[in-house]
Amino acid sequence: MFNFAFSEKRKLLQEMAAKFAQKEILPVRDQFEADYAKGKLVDRILLEAARIGLLGFPIEEKYGGSNGNNIDTMVVLEELAAVDGGMATVIGDTWFAMTPIIIGANAEQRERFLRPLASREEANVGGICMTEPPSGADIEDPRMELRTCHTMVTEAGDDLIINGTKIWPSNAGIAYLYVVVGTIDPGLGEDGSCLVVVEKDREGLSFGKPEPKMGMHADRNSEVIFDNVRVPRENLLGKIGDGAKILHRTLTYNRLGGGMISVGIARGAFEYALGYCKKRVVGGKPLIEHSLISAMFADMATSIDAARLLVYRSAWSNTQHHPHRERFSNMAKVFATNTAMEVTTQCVQVMGSYGYSKEYPVEKYMRDAKIVQIFLGPNELLSQLIGASL
Repeated sequence: MFNFAFSEKRKLLQEMAAKFAQKEILPVRDQFEADYAKGKLVDRILLEAARIGLLGFPIEEKYGGSNGNNIDTMVVLEELAAVDGGMATVIGDTWFAMTPIIIGANAEQRERFLRPLASREEANVGGICMTEPPSGADIEDPRMELRTCHTMVTEAGDDLIINGTKIWPSNAGIAYLYVVVGTIDPGLGEDGSCLVVVEKDREGLSFGKPEPKMGMHADRNSEVIFDNVRVPRENLLGKIGDGAKILHRTLTYNRLGGGMISVGIARGAFEYALGYCKKRVVGGKPLIEHSLISAMFADMATSIDAARLLVYRSAWSNTQHHPHRERFSNMAKVFATNTAMEVTTQCVQVMGSYGYSKEYPVEKYMRDAKIVQIFLGPNELLSQLIGASL
């Protein structure tokens, strides 16, 4: 089973991620919303992340990465999200886009696609394009077998031609490459499914305006439009019919990432609110010494620890190819994201009007927490899948 004691190497990894977040992200965290459309702050942070090897962290060493496993990536995500969930999502989604390449690519494709993502000279991030305007989360529901996917991939000799529109992918407009979920014929279900890598400079690839959002402003979302985008057949991961299988394996490995981002968000809000309640005097004593407030923090601390343990169990099960790893991943995502929403709301509550003020970070943590209950499969869908797996 999972060893609760971190190795020295993992402790150093945790410290490195925490120091990076404190040095590079925290000083500009309050500026992400104003900078959302231009993203200059995010670009600068990503370049620093590339220089220390964070962007290519899960990639094998022979392709320039650090060979971080599923547990290692969770350690890093928590530290990043404890400062800012949006930056954790930007980096985590780059890892998300790498996963289907790691799973389904041949050696030539891994060299061609992964090495640039592992660069320490340039900030090359990735994006994965799943959701579509008409069908929402259907693409993430294995029961739908991609029958509602309308991003068409047409075979044209040695090339593939892509037409369709994706919505809400992270890193839209700034990614070096996009992994696109498509189909040669929706009527074929999984047998027509495919995953195709599209580089940023392909003719016919364009983007809508950044989506206005309530939170997560470090993470850029917009429509990604494919208008007769032509790529060589060598950009196909696996073969036609493999797309759904690779996608669902990818989601199992990465859905728990949303869970750990939520753990980090909850922890960040919790630590700030706890510090506030130790100093804020009400009724002649610090707030934390009032039994009701103390009990609220006890419940929050317990929930955060429980969420973290579910995420680590899921990460461990992925490294062991455990037969219930898909269920564990869904459980971790649902519980941790619900915990983050509950904890951040409570942190706003215990801080009163100050918690509601933008002068303090807990209201931002609450706004950031909400979307994670929705992306990577809304919790309502995942609860259905958990129930079906029982």
